[in-house]
Amino acid sequence: MKSTKKVNTKELLRHCFDTMQLLKAKAINVDEAKAQAGLLKQANNVLKYELDRATAIQKFENIDIREIEDLE
Repeated sequence: MKSTKKVNTKELLRHCFDTMQLLKAKAINVDEAKAQAGLLKQANNVLKYELDRATAIQKFENIDIREIEDLE
């Protein structure tokens, strides 16, 4: 399944709060909420990596950072 939505902090927080509301309403169980929290943590780590990478590129002129998106 492929999503066309952009991932950003706002969307991650929205998903987090939606998940909390579903848990509060007992529409999902604790295990499902924990699984969603784990996925949110991983997505947040990717966003942090991208921010750190962009900062390094701006700070250092000739830094050689491999493009992980190009690896197969």
